[in-house]
Amino acid sequence: MTRMFAAMSDRLLSAVLKEQTAGACVPEHGTYCKCSGGYKYIYSCNGPCVKTTTRC
Repeated sequence: MTRMFAAMSDRLLSAVLKEQTAGACVPEHGTYCKCSGGYKYIYSCNGPCVKTTTRC
């Protein structure tokens, strides 16, 4: 029962935060990914492309 609640809370937290914090970043962390909607996207610590406040 405890595992079920832990799994549910992890899913809820990941839905809210949209990203998990890792102990070590991927090698691409911080490098340019794409330009979309006038904003620069970079690779986050976990690897997905995230929007920045920097215009491109």
